[in-house]
Amino acid sequence: MLYRPLILFTCTLSLACAEEILQLDKIAVEETYSVIEERKENSIAKRIIKGEELTQYGDMNALEMLKRTPGVTISEGKGKKGSPGKGYTKVLIDGEEISSTKRGNPLEHISPDMIERLEVMTNGSAEYSAESMGGIVNIILKKPASEGKTSAKLTAGAYEGEPMASLFAQQEGKSGKLSYLVNTTLSNNSQDDASSTSTNAYYAENDNESRYRSLSLNTKLIYTPSTKDKYMFDGALNRSDYTKESTEDRVGSVNETLLQHDEGDALMLWAKLSGSHNLSGTELVEWKLKYHENNSEGLTRTDNATTLREQNDEGSFRVSGAEGSYSKAYDTHFIKTGVEFKRLHQRDDVSTSLNGILDPDQHQSLREDKGSLYLQDEISMSEQMIVTPGIRFERSIRRFEQTADIDYVAPSLHAVYKLNENDNLRASVAKTVKLPRLSELSTSLDSSLDENDLNHPDVTGNPNLKEESALSYEVRYEHFFDDKGVLSVGGFYRVIDDKIEKLTTWNGTRYVERPENAGEGKLWSLEFELKKSLDRYVSGLGVFGNATFQDSSLVTDGVKRTIKGTNDYIYNIGVDHRLESYRLTYGAAYRYVSGYDDPMDASGVAESQEGYGTLDLYASKRLDSIYKLGLNLKNVTQESITTTSKRYSAGVLNETQIDHEHSRFHFLITLEGRW
Repeated sequence: MLYRPLILFTCTLSLACAEEILQLDKIAVEETYSVIEERKENSIAKRIIKGEELTQYGDMNALEMLKRTPGVTISEGKGKKGSPGKGYTKVLIDGEEISSTKRGNPLEHISPDMIERLEVMTNGSAEYSAESMGGIVNIILKKPASEGKTSAKLTAGAYEGEPMASLFAQQEGKSGKLSYLVNTTLSNNSQDDASSTSTNAYYAENDNESRYRSLSLNTKLIYTPSTKDKYMFDGALNRSDYTKESTEDRVGSVNETLLQHDEGDALMLWAKLSGSHNLSGTELVEWKLKYHENNSEGLTRTDNATTLREQNDEGSFRVSGAEGSYSKAYDTHFIKTGVEFKRLHQRDDVSTSLNGILDPDQHQSLREDKGSLYLQDEISMSEQMIVTPGIRFERSIRRFEQTADIDYVAPSLHAVYKLNENDNLRASVAKTVKLPRLSELSTSLDSSLDENDLNHPDVTGNPNLKEESALSYEVRYEHFFDDKGVLSVGGFYRVIDDKIEKLTTWNGTRYVERPENAGEGKLWSLEFELKKSLDRYVSGLGVFGNATFQDSSLVTDGVKRTIKGTNDYIYNIGVDHRLESYRLTYGAAYRYVSGYDDPMDASGVAESQEGYGTLDLYASKRLDSIYKLGLNLKNVTQESITTTSKRYSAGVLNETQIDHEHSRFHFLITLEGRW
C-alpha cells in the first residue's frame, strides 16, 4: 500500500549520547531537534508527523487524521465508521492505550490542533506494548509553552448542504514553577450520505442524515520544583451524542420503505498523574498512575410499516493502572527497564424487542488483569552503528465465561548503521502478539435489526478466540537531503499464527458475523517515502509522496488464500507551494486505495472491493501576525466505494450483493488566531 504525505517523520530522542541527554530537561531537548534530525539519529525506526502538518487539510478529529498517516489503515466501506488498523495498529495517546466502546471513540474527541506530533513505528520494541502487531502510532499531545499564549480556531462549512462547525480554544502559560495548558473543543456537525444495495431479491436506495455533537475539555499541568524533579497531571472530559436517520426504499419481490433511527451518547474521562526524577546525571526514574473510563448508551430502531424492532445498548470500559521505569547511561549503553500493572473491566447490556415484545436481556461482564516487565539496552557499537536489543514479558488474566491465563514473551532487536552523514541502513526483528479485544470475546449480540444482510450482519464475539502471534522482519534505507527532505525505501515480512478474521455466516434466518482463528498467515510489504523541496527550481515549492505495496497469504485447513481485506497498494501524493510575498500557502493531496478480491472463506463468503481515490485541496492566508484564514475543499473526486459480496453453499452461488457508498464533497473555512 502506498501512503500519505511523506511530510511525516521522526520520533523521540535517540540516546546515542545518553549521558548528556539525561542531564537535560526532556522538553527542552525535544524542542532543539527537528523531526528530520530525530529520525536520522534515533536507534529505532520511527516516522514523525509534526502538528502543523496535521491541520492543513481540515481534518475534524484524530480519527480522520489517521487516514492520512503512513503505516495506518482505516477500514472504510460496507457502512463502517472506521477503526484504526483493522485491529492491528496499536494507537496510543501520550503513550497510553485508548479504550473505546461501540458509541465512543477517544480519537473523535482529539482536535488536530491539540497534537504536537505523531510517532509511527512499524515494528515493536520492548519499551512499548507487546500487542504491537502491525506497528504503533503514538499521538503526542502539546505541552504548555513557557510563555503565555492564547489560541482559537473557528471552523465552519457544509457537507452536501448540511452545516458543519467547530470551535477550538486554548490557553497556556507558566506561573512560577507551574506550567499549564487548558483547551476545549466544541463541534456540531451534520452529514448527508447516500448508498445503494442490489441483491438477488431487491434493489434499494438509502439516504442517511446524521448529526454529531461533542464537547471536549482537556488540561495538562507540569510542576517543576527543581531541575531534577518534575510532576505532571493530564485530565480530559469528553461528552458526545449523535443521531442518524436512514430511509431505505426497496424495490423487488416485496416493495417497502425501511426507516431506521439510531441515537447514542458517550462520556469519557481520562486522568493521569506522573513524575520523573533525575537521580544523577546518568540515572532517571519515571512513574505513572492512570484511570480511564468510557461509558455509552444508545437506541437503534427500524420500522418497515409491519414490524418495529428496537435495540437498547449500554456499555462501559474502565482501565486503572500504574507503571514505572528506571533508565541508566553507562559507558556505551543506555539501559531502560520498567514494569506495568493495569486492570480493565468491560460491561455490555443489550435488550431487543419486536413489536413491543421484549427478548431476554443480554448482560456480559469481562475483566482483565495485566502485568508486564521489560528490559531494553541501546548499545553504541561504534560511531556508525547502534544496536537496541530488548525483551518484554506480559501476563494477562482474563475472566469472562471462563478464566484464561495468557503468558507471552516478546523479544526484539533493532539496528541502525550510519553509512555516512546523510544515509542510514536499518533492520529489525520483533515478536509481537494481538490479544482479542474484550468486545471480541463477548457473546452479546449487536443486532442490525431489519437492515440485516451480507454487509450489515448481526455482530457477536467468540469466547474461545485465541491470541494471534507474529514474527516481523523489517529493513529500511533512508537518505536525508540537506534541505530537510527525505527518501526512504523499506519492506517488511510478517509470519502470523492463529490469524483472527471476521466471518459472516447465514444461520437460516439471519446473517451473523463473529471472529474466528482462521489459520496461519504471511504478509509482505514494500514501502516508499519521499519528501523534497523543489525550491531551487520554483521558490516555495515542495512535493511529497508515499506508497505501500503488499501481498498476503492465509492457510486454513490446508486451503490457501489471501488475508481478507488486504489492499494491493495505497499511495499518497501531494504538492505544497508558498507565495512568501502574499503570505499564502496552498496545496493538494491525492490518496488512492486499491481494491481487493477475496476468494471464498471458510463460511462460504467471497468479497471484493473496487479501488477509490480522494483529492483534497487547501489554501491558507496569513492576514497579519495574529490571524490566519484557511479554506479546505475535501473529497473533490466524490468517488464511490463499491463492495461486492457473494455467498456460496456447497460450492453453488446462492446470493450476490453489491453495495455502493457514495462519498460527498464538503468544504471548510477556518479563522485562526494566536495571541
